[in-house]
Amino acid sequence: MRTSKRPIKSATTGKKLVDDLKPFGKLIQTNYRQDSLLSKSQLAKFSQTSRVMLGAIQNKVDTKLVQRPLDMTAITYHHDRRLMQLMVMLPSGERYRVYEFVEKLNQLLLGEITEEIFYQYQQPKIFEKSSPKNIGDKTKRANQTLKQRLRQLTESKLQLTQQYQQLKVALAQKEMLLREQMLLNQELTQKLQILCETNATYQFKIKKQQEMGVIREQVRKKQTKIKQKQRTQFKLESKHVCPKIDNRALYKKIDDLQEQLMFSQQQQQTQQQKISTMQPSQISRSERLRQLTSELDEACVSEYHPLLRLVDKYNQLVSEDVVLWHQIQGRLVRSENDWSFIDQQGNQYCLTTESMNGIPIEELTTAYYYSARQRRDTKSIILIRQLNVPVVNECDSVKQVHELVEPMMAKNYQVLIISWWGETVKNATQKLTRLGIKVVWLDPSDVNNDKIVHEMNKTQYDFQLVVLRGAHHEIVTAAHRLRRMGRRIKVANNPGVSAMVAFVQEALQNVEAEA
Repeated sequence: MRTSKRPIKSATTGKKLVDDLKPFGKLIQTNYRQDSLLSKSQLAKFSQTSRVMLGAIQNKVDTKLVQRPLDMTAITYHHDRRLMQLMVMLPSGERYRVYEFVEKLNQLLLGEITEEIFYQYQQPKIFEKSSPKNIGDKTKRANQTLKQRLRQLTESKLQLTQQYQQLKVALAQKEMLLREQMLLNQELTQKLQILCETNATYQFKIKKQQEMGVIREQVRKKQTKIKQKQRTQFKLESKHVCPKIDNRALYKKIDDLQEQLMFSQQQQQTQQQKISTMQPSQISRSERLRQLTSELDEACVSEYHPLLRLVDKYNQLVSEDVVLWHQIQGRLVRSENDWSFIDQQGNQYCLTTESMNGIPIEELTTAYYYSARQRRDTKSIILIRQLNVPVVNECDSVKQVHELVEPMMAKNYQVLIISWWGETVKNATQKLTRLGIKVVWLDPSDVNNDKIVHEMNKTQYDFQLVVLRGAHHEIVTAAHRLRRMGRRIKVANNPGVSAMVAFVQEALQNVEAEA
């Protein structure tokens, strides 16, 4: 920072600078020292400040430089690392040292030089002479350094190669150990499952044996009571028997007791047979499934939630999926504090806490349609979400039905729909058929991808609709490719019945407008 109040002079000639150049000279003395380089940030700041300072004397420079004007804001600065100097580059190509540029500019403003002399000067190039001996020494030292570096790199390469081989062998050993451990874990898991099943079987048998023991004890106590009762009756009757009369009555009672004993033994055998038939080892799987199906009703359906895991495991073991739920749509009806769900076929279902699926009762409304899932076996429903489709009045719906009955177009249009939502596509197909439109539906879960792509390439379809959810990547890629080729095709995320019909109607109306 400049502290003295001495006049600012040129660094080469020592002449005083004009008043307009004094801020620029002070900037150079403050930020720049000879034989030193500025950083990028310092150089950028210096360039920006100099443009502002030199831009203030633009009018005076224009009066001096008439034939070849100089734009002071277009001057650039850069370092000459060979000379270790800060250079000034004019727009016309001339290069000056920063102090020499200030001197030339000062002379031009003072009128000491003309425009031709100002542009004639250019920084001469300085070439340093180097002796061949010094070049040879430098080359020799560089070669020695490179050889030493090459030797070090070679040793490092050998060490790294050796370490890589060791790590590779260790990795192979670890992989082998992990593979053996995985096989051992699988065997142990299978044995554990077998032991769990055996344990469950034995526990069931022990439980049944305990129940059998309780039944035998009850039968034994009952037989003991019968025998004691018979003995007491025999003793009481024997007191009144005359010794002179024969023993036929006694023999008859003995026979009756033997018959009662045989009857009780037969009852015990039948009970044992019933208990033995109740054991799961003697009941077939089909009988168990029939018994399970017969006991399932609406009262105990909440206790049968583990059946969903059974269905998932069945789907993993076989190729065909068992579908317990299917999606439906409908509206809500409120009767005092009770809510009911009415589907598109007019079936009504009462909503319970489980049916609402966590939706607060305050958020239920009769103004919009809802989507729900329905069990195919119990016909119970569970709400999914509220659709963005308002409920229309009955007169409007009747009017809409009458309008849809009449075909909207006289031509025979063909439409291809690719979706795995069966119920939605069926309802949309019925509406489009009433409009006189032929619909071909392909389900990606049943039809091969190659066949679907081959069908999409056919030109007989006037419009194609691909539902993104459920469609494979190959089908979506083919749809976008055909759309770029100019084919009428649309890829939708998850449209409902009304959205599908709207898409088809809009596309076919555009076809008629183009025709």
